[in-house]
Amino acid sequence: MIGPLIWGLLVILLGVPFVLIWWRIADRWADDKHKRFAPPKDAGPAPTVVKRSDIEGQDR
Repeated sequence: MIGPLIWGLLVILLGVPFVLIWWRIADRWADDKHKRFAPPKDAGPAPTVVKRSDIEGQDR
């Protein structure tokens, strides 16, 4: 009768801290991966391309 109660308490007392520590480690790992594969930082606005339409020899 007392056996299941003891096992239940052990599972709660050992399981909850284990899960919280596991989440903490996994969150650090995920943050490192996000930093490693982050998109490059914006270097400013994209360059403007201007095309001339009055070039000789082209009929458009």
